[in-house]
Amino acid sequence: MTLTINEITSEQQLDKLFNSHQCNFYIDLSSYRKTRYIEDKTYDDFIKYRLNFEPYIQIAKVCSMLNIHIYRSRFTNRFYIGFFNTGGHAPRFEIRPIRLEDIKNYSYIQDMFSNHAQKLSWGIDINENYDI
Repeated sequence: MTLTINEITSEQQLDKLFNSHQCNFYIDLSSYRKTRYIEDKTYDDFIKYRLNFEPYIQIAKVCSMLNIHIYRSRFTNRFYIGFFNTGGHAPRFEIRPIRLEDIKNYSYIQDMFSNHAQKLSWGIDINENYDI
């Protein structure tokens, strides 16, 4: 499978992306503050977007990352932030659902990805069980 990453280069494109892909499934609001693990196959099926504009370029630099990415489920149309956690165990992909207001909350995004996405990892809830 070829990895295709779609480039988002402005806030207007980001708004249009979220507005044109409404999520098909409800999850509890508390789930937007919880992280869960997914399998490689699920990650591979995501549609990937690189946020290639400020302030995301600067947030990535501050967090020692190359880029900030968001992911969209082909099944539910829900958007996620995520991180490959390789710390002391087999690699795991951790995801957290996001809404447009979450991705536009720049301090929240920086907080989630700082220190190797430590707060994403701290938010793992192994009981989270909703359609991705």
